[in-house]
Amino acid sequence: MKKLLVAACFLFLVSACFETEKNPQRELSSLTLGSGSQQIDFKVETSETPQELALGLMYRKSMPQNQGMIFLFPSPRQTAFWMKNTYLPLDMIFVNDKHQISGIVENAQPLSEKLIYSPAHTIAVIELNAGVAKAKNLRRGMIVTHSGLVLPQK
Repeated sequence: MKKLLVAACFLFLVSACFETEKNPQRELSSLTLGSGSQQIDFKVETSETPQELALGLMYRKSMPQNQGMIFLFPSPRQTAFWMKNTYLPLDMIFVNDKHQISGIVENAQPLSEKLIYSPAHTIAVIELNAGVAKAKNLRRGMIVTHSGLVLPQK
């Protein structure tokens, strides 16, 4: 029985390592929500390529409180996200083409295949640990600053 338990623990650890290897953490960059006394800083991974956009935070078992991921789109659009293969409960912050928060979905449920739609004209989506949006008092209209967000040419 003891050998069986040790073997089961070993298989669990190997599978956990394998899933983390499927989606290793990428380089972090700075993200700021709000401004002045309402400024909140995070470190985020950036997803831009089709493969990165599809993978997101899938298979991750944890994420530090001050970190997240930003999904960047080349032009404004309505997007749909799901939580398939995502073990972390997340807050999703939608960013419009004026670099403002245009919507917030709190506590997206892990492993759900229910589609979560963004508002129209979304140029980025930020994923943070569930509860961060409420704890940091994030709200619509707050300015979002990140090196990957560039103002449209006029």
